[in-house]
Amino acid sequence: MRTLLAACLLILTFLPPAAAAGDRVVARVGNEAITLSELESALDQSPDLTRTKALDILIERRLVLVWAAARNISVSDQEVQEVETSIRERNSLTAEQFESALSSRGESLELFRANLREQLTINKALGAALGSQTRASESELRELYSTTYPPSVQFEVSHILLTVDADATPEEDALAREKAEEILSEISSGASFQSMASRYSQDASSAENGGRLGTFKEGELLPELEELAAKVEPGEVGGPVRTAAGYHILLLVSRTTSEPPSFAEVRDTLERQLMMEKEKPARERWLDELKETIYVEVFPDDG
Repeated sequence: MRTLLAACLLILTFLPPAAAAGDRVVARVGNEAITLSELESALDQSPDLTRTKALDILIERRLVLVWAAARNISVSDQEVQEVETSIRERNSLTAEQFESALSSRGESLELFRANLREQLTINKALGAALGSQTRASESELRELYSTTYPPSVQFEVSHILLTVDADATPEEDALAREKAEEILSEISSGASFQSMASRYSQDASSAENGGRLGTFKEGELLPELEELAAKVEPGEVGGPVRTAAGYHILLLVSRTTSEPPSFAEVRDTLERQLMMEKEKPARERWLDELKETIYVEVFPDDG
């Protein structure tokens, strides 16, 4: 219900004015009229909306309210007061300051409470109609957890690069590979990786630092290098491996795995995420059903 309260307002935050005498009716939902002044108020408050979209939103609001009334779904004075108090407290306003703030934007406290009651009724109706459709199962939560919070692996690596031009001949490519294998053999026989990198590596930016590339998260290294870094153990040298740049000899300095937060720590967050993902299509389907079962008429625009 907390998610629905936050996410299921149908972006219906318009503050409808009191209907004026002779106010033209622009649409009817069941026995409920939507007036021109309501539509104009909606457009004033959301000037980015087209007339058609604003009217659609007002119709959807009224559809939910008609459905709620037919099922005796209502909001008590206490519920309205609790939310009003919460709004005031979040804004650090006294009751007098709150009423003054409403007045400064042309809204009375009575109109605010009437609009708030409607909004809470809509939320309650959405909860009753869609609650079961938006509920997240344990298996869904576990699956989302595994994809959202995988263990994070980091590689600290150094390399020796022998470059190969893109237009190199097979013979030139073979010579570069042979040289890389010779360097690897010397390292395996006890030569210092750092000294060999400084002497032979053609990656100038890392050669002067003994071949040190740095620390990388999964997905940040070239795929060929990351695959090799995942196979060797810390302190081991592997290769040569071919990339678009040439042949690399890789030293895995360290490999660390950071564990994600526990499922219990993020369960509520995941549940809210899943409920919000499910809520929009469920709400749209439900509104389409209401439009089929509750009388809706839109009157021509005389203007």
